[in-house]
Amino acid sequence: MSEHSSENMEMEEVAVSVQREDTQQHYSVVEGAFHNSVIRVPVMKAANAGRRHWVFLLVVVLPTFLMAIYLWAIAAPQYISETHFLVRGKSQGLSGMGGLASLLESTHGGTQDTYAVQDYIISRDAMQMLVHKEGLLNVFNPPHADFWARFPSLFTRKDSESFYQYYRNHIKAQIDAETGISHLTVRAFSPEDAQRIAQRLLVAGEQLVNEMNERQRHNMLATAQQELNETFRELHNAELQLASYRYTNEIIDPVRQATPMVGAAISLETTLSMIEAEKAQLDRTAPGSPLRQVYEQRIKSIKSQLGRAQSHITGHQGLSLVPKLLGYEELEVQKKLLEKRIAIETSAVEIAKGEVDRQMMYITVVAQPSLPDYPEYPRNTIFLLITFFTALGVYVTGALLVSGAREHNLQ
Repeated sequence: MSEHSSENMEMEEVAVSVQREDTQQHYSVVEGAFHNSVIRVPVMKAANAGRRHWVFLLVVVLPTFLMAIYLWAIAAPQYISETHFLVRGKSQGLSGMGGLASLLESTHGGTQDTYAVQDYIISRDAMQMLVHKEGLLNVFNPPHADFWARFPSLFTRKDSESFYQYYRNHIKAQIDAETGISHLTVRAFSPEDAQRIAQRLLVAGEQLVNEMNERQRHNMLATAQQELNETFRELHNAELQLASYRYTNEIIDPVRQATPMVGAAISLETTLSMIEAEKAQLDRTAPGSPLRQVYEQRIKSIKSQLGRAQSHITGHQGLSLVPKLLGYEELEVQKKLLEKRIAIETSAVEIAKGEVDRQMMYITVVAQPSLPDYPEYPRNTIFLLITFFTALGVYVTGALLVSGAREHNLQ
């Protein structure tokens, strides 16, 4: 028994010593790791801080510094010339409404026409006109212009579409919805060029309004004038037909010629009736009187004259004035109708002219193109702040993304 107990005790002592040695080794490992971590953490923090510092300088400070150099040392000044104009014209719907219509017309009468002129100013047609007449390509590419703002630049193509977009960025026309006044601004590299281009656009707008007036006049008067000219041609043809009729029938005016013949026939009939009455009285009172032969001769002569007169009026076809009178009256009536039509159509043309005059449009320049005395572009402070805060936003966004990625890797 004693031998077995002594052996058990010796085995327990060996196990305890082995456990103590393991515990000491574990503590030594943990202590070494702790010492290593205490030494490495400050070093890593210092390295990360230095890396963030250089990233901040590269992402935020450098772009802001480069933008400042460009704005204050390289960028060419740009000047803005501004002018205000209004297109006015009387409307047909408001022409008869009195003073209230005139008041409304004075404020908003030409809004639609102002939109038309404004659309032309910023159109490709106006751009091409300025290119040919004002050398717009040279205006936007002077020797002193910087590489960023001129056209063509390092970042734009040298084609018509790119130049039109550049044109739209430098020439703007906006209308005030309350007053109907259009505001035109022109941005160029010299104040004289900006004022000259603005003045030229105003002249082009006036030419457009004149063309619109002329087109409207043509549209309103063309139909009425064409009908009037056609009626004049018809009247001319009717007069030619009437002249030909007179020449063919050897008669000037059958109505006027028939009037004295009819009067003479009536006079002869009256005279014949009187003589026959006297002869009848003589036959009753003195049947054997020699005056009876005189009355008979006079009656015979008057009847002969009356027959000839009636033959000229209603007699044989070749001598009668009746068919000639009918043909002449037909041509005469046609001529009178055409003359009445001409009078009516002439009045219609005059009314149309008056309506066109009432609808005439014209440009009223509220403010002449200004000659700027200081540049408005580039706006150095605003552009510099935009660059700084944009770069700062990129830096903060990137830092947040990197921090999130690290946390995800640690987990």
